[in-house]
Amino acid sequence: MFLIPPRLRQLFQKKRKGRNSRAFESGLAVAELDIFPAEAAVRQRWFSLSSREREVAALIRMGYKNYEIADILGVEYGTIQTHLQNIFRKFNLRSRGEIRHALRSWPAEEWWNYHHG
Repeated sequence: MFLIPPRLRQLFQKKRKGRNSRAFESGLAVAELDIFPAEAAVRQRWFSLSSREREVAALIRMGYKNYEIADILGVEYGTIQTHLQNIFRKFNLRSRGEIRHALRSWPAEEWWNYHHG
């Protein structure tokens, strides 16, 4: 999980005026909550992914191919295949297309830019 520094947390709290206050109680940043997958079932599975698996899922959602993802993340092609197998298992899916469909309402580009921008 991504934790924000106390000063930023205070700024978010003031800006949001208590909206999503449970997010802070659980240690999650409100800004990150805003860019999680919208559907509850998908969001629950999202939390079972490792941070690298989330990056791979985001890049898949953004339309990158496995070799491009390996290049972007600086890992071997086989490592991406392993991450994909873990994502398939955790989401109970069988293809990249099913991953893209499951995450269709999630703004992956926004999430990626938030974490890597």
